[in-house]
Amino acid sequence: MEGSEPVDLTKHPSGIIPTLQNIVSTVNLDCKLDLKAIALQARNAEYNPKRFAAVIMRIREPKTTALIFASGKMVCTGAKSEQQSKLAARKSMLV
Repeated sequence: MEGSEPVDLTKHPSGIIPTLQNIVSTVNLDCKLDLKAIALQARNAEYNPKRFAAVIMRIREPKTTALIFASGKMVCTGAKSEQQSKLAARKSMLV
């Protein structure tokens, strides 16, 4: 990789340093949700039940996507850290 620092082989004998790219988190809101109402309330949400059975909510900052299901379960993807993932989950519940 161009521009990357040399690997410290005493810390990483294999020469491979894993980096977090995509944190996925799940949330159980413990209640049934009206997806149509959620999609109508939120600007950044799309809902097409014939195509996919969840509201797809795109959060701008941190740049993540939340899938919100009628069962009350939610999946947040795309965060670069655990803290960003928690923030994205909280933001998607503010509808």
